[in-house]
Amino acid sequence: MNKDTILSELEEVREYLLSVVITGIDALKARIENGESISADDISSIERVYPLNIVPALFKGTKPTAIYFGEEKVEVKTWRKTYTLILQRCVANPENHAILMGLRNRINGKDRTFLSDKPDRMNVPIKISDGLFAESYFDTEWLVRVLTTELLDAVRYDYSRISVAVVTGRGRRQ
Repeated sequence: MNKDTILSELEEVREYLLSVVITGIDALKARIENGESISADDISSIERVYPLNIVPALFKGTKPTAIYFGEEKVEVKTWRKTYTLILQRCVANPENHAILMGLRNRINGKDRTFLSDKPDRMNVPIKISDGLFAESYFDTEWLVRVLTTELLDAVRYDYSRISVAVVTGRGRRQ
């Protein structure tokens, strides 16, 4: 990609994220103007949208509400569902599917396989497609890190237009 294309895409992302933030703040302002009381919980429940390619640690302590695939919004309730849907979108492309099938049982962590043809040696396997399972027993930061750096980057899947809407979590597990 050339410099102008990259800068143009960054500007599009900026405009999109700003519109999401402005819409959320406008909704809160309307509630206040209509006489509704606003609590700290209301403010912490404001949806924030982050691109998937930010530092995974920023997702700690959050709960996903939606995934944005470009302009398409898909509602989710858990990080595992987020992980599953993004991987399923990735393998919908036959070329990506073939690459991940070839990487089964080759992408490993310290104690277990992250991608396998069988769920046997995984703590919490997620079925991505027939004969393709991904480990999902991670905290939020590591789930996003494994998704992006171990799996999506391995197939050169472009996730720059994927964003995740989150709210501050209250001690919930993915």
